[in-house]
Amino acid sequence: MTKETNDKTNLQLAWFLLILLSIVWGASYVLIKMALHDNSGSVRLKPDELGAARMFIASLVLLPFFFKFVKTIKRKHVLFLIIAGVCGNGLPAFLFAYAQMNLDSAITGMLNSVVPIFAITISALIFSFRIKWNHLVGIAIGILGAFLIVFSKLQNVTLTQDEVLPFVLVLLATLCYAISLNVIKYKLPDLKPMTITSTSFLFAGFPSLIYLIIIGFPKHVVSNQGALEGVGYVAILAVVGTAVAVYLFNHLIQISSPVFASSVTYFIPAVATLLGFLIGEELSYFQLAGMIVLIGGVLLINRKARVKPVA
Repeated sequence: MTKETNDKTNLQLAWFLLILLSIVWGASYVLIKMALHDNSGSVRLKPDELGAARMFIASLVLLPFFFKFVKTIKRKHVLFLIIAGVCGNGLPAFLFAYAQMNLDSAITGMLNSVVPIFAITISALIFSFRIKWNHLVGIAIGILGAFLIVFSKLQNVTLTQDEVLPFVLVLLATLCYAISLNVIKYKLPDLKPMTITSTSFLFAGFPSLIYLIIIGFPKHVVSNQGALEGVGYVAILAVVGTAVAVYLFNHLIQISSPVFASSVTYFIPAVATLLGFLIGEELSYFQLAGMIVLIGGVLLINRKARVKPVA
């Protein structure tokens, strides 16, 4: 096979993986919604059960990779791997679950695009990243887009803690992702991506298992058909949306570039919005306008410096 043919094949595969990852990560918000309750509104899983089960199942799937790469981990890495596990995996799993008790998956997917805004801000404030004009303007535009999305949901309701809290939880989750991305970029550059992923999930997964045992989750699942269905959705979310997706993302980087791979960030909100519409969630012009403005801000921020996306 000639180099030209090989490059063409890699390009086609790269686009296929990019689209596939966008669908998988965009669908994760819908899966969270379905794991929490059925179409009639009956509860399948509580948010804490969903978050803990998701972390444990994902860590179990990734455990073989941990054993494969554990010898490359040094003492200086441990603290930062814990931070990556808690901020990049553990806390967001719970925060998104609680948020989507009262928030549409489409809006959640839109707000996830705030991650690069937080990431570039943390890089500048803590890690001495040189912020440029496009970063500042992009952050301002991104904040405007996020405001339009939130405003679209709250314009006809009285501002109460119950209405505002879901948005705060999603933004906290994106802040956690941004912290994790910076820690991985600046503190763990000498570890392979799969080493970081499998180890960080280990730190989030097995405490989650202990929590599930303490609250009697196994008995609850056995005795409740709805809970069993919820676990099924969580298993798909954990295996496909986390373990398999991480492997595909790593492969995408190898055959293309981080710049190309990072563009998945901009497709996820669109996929989440479309899937949310298909399952009956309402969309307003404000939400669509907010998503376009938010993505525009993120694109401007990443004009010269891209931030790797997360699921």
